[in-house]
Amino acid sequence: MKAYLGSLEKLKTIVSGKAYPGHGPVIDDGKSRIIEYIRHRVQREEQVLEVLRSERQSSQNLEEQEHDSWDSMEIVKIIYWDVAETLHVPAQGGVMQILRKLQQEDKVFEHPLTKKWRIRNRATL
Repeated sequence: MKAYLGSLEKLKTIVSGKAYPGHGPVIDDGKSRIIEYIRHRVQREEQVLEVLRSERQSSQNLEEQEHDSWDSMEIVKIIYWDVAETLHVPAQGGVMQILRKLQQEDKVFEHPLTKKWRIRNRATL
């Protein structure tokens, strides 16, 4: 994801006028579309962080009382609540890319046993 966003930032400075993607129709205003893609990725990243910042409802089961930990599919089900469940698995791939990017930036971490994600430092995010 970090490389993808970096590429889009570079393209944003280079492209003017039409863009000719590898598939699909010609894009009349390439720069605007690139900016749109960047905004969308930033928006999704913020949605993931918003879920990770939120508190879970308490559970009676002690094993389930991981208030600030989320698995990737739980995040998907919140962000993509209005999308057919048949598309949740593909959406999970995108969420995982975001989580890995945030992990590289030292903003989140994944518990090695539970595979659940948490904010690294709630005070700064």
